Amino acid sequence: MKRGALMLNLKANDLNDLFDKSMSLMLNSNSWVDAAQTPRLLSYNNLLFANSTSFDFDLSHTGFTKTRWSRYCHQYLDKDQLHIWLDNLKNISKRGDNLFRSKDTVRRPREHHHGSCWLGLSYRSLPPTLVLYSRVAEFPTRAALELTLVHKVGQEITSRTNPTQPIQLVWFISSLFLSCLHMLPWLAHNNILEKTYNREDSVGHFVRHQIDHINKGNVHYGPTKRMAKRLEQIRDGVTKPVPIDKLSLWI
Repeated sequence: MKRGALMLNLKANDLNDLFDKSMSLMLNSNSWVDAAQTPRLLSYNNLLFANSTSFDFDLSHTGFTKTRWSRYCHQYLDKDQLHIWLDNLKNISKRGDNLFRSKDTVRRPREHHHGSCWLGLSYRSLPPTLVLYSRVAEFPTRAALELTLVHKVGQEITSRTNPTQPIQLVWFISSLFLSCLHMLPWLAHNNILEKTYNREDSVGHFVRHQIDHINKGNVHYGPTKRMAKRLEQIRDGVTKPVPIDKLSLWI
């Protein structure tokens, strides 16, 4: 698959716009795809921008629960070090770029086998900019967690430093991928699961493979079982909302 340049300079107004533009591009074009590995499509060397870290989102739309957010924070954030880093930003030099490193997550065969998904955040004050460094980012699921993190950190910085303009985001992503398994709840929530299932392209092929497998029953693979459960909850209207304005970094 031939590399396109569309993901290298994707620019957006805020984090909602960035998420929506990313998903729209990935679902409606294949020029961004460098490789395919069932059920994923991958893109390398990506650079995303947003003019604001404003974000209004419900994590249940990507199949997540409040517990998943808590586990995410525990995996990646040393709360004491985060407090120290945030407080030190009041003393950052005009051209300084202050780095916060994520925790080195526990490596397991099916989770973080190659290391932490995101490696660090840095902040500079002129102009106010958060920079997120990711080894890998999975859309639409864990990317929503990363954007929630950026939004929450941006709020903490704003309360401490009172910047004169919105905090921007620059996001470096070494390997970005679209998971055609984990995006099933997002497709269902947006009422495009059937339409996507019927597509005659790589996305449609991968989605059909996952849905047909789920519909056969007796699903044993953990992630597929979770997706089957989330789809059933969406169908039955019993999904519990997880609005990010009710979440905290300091759980």
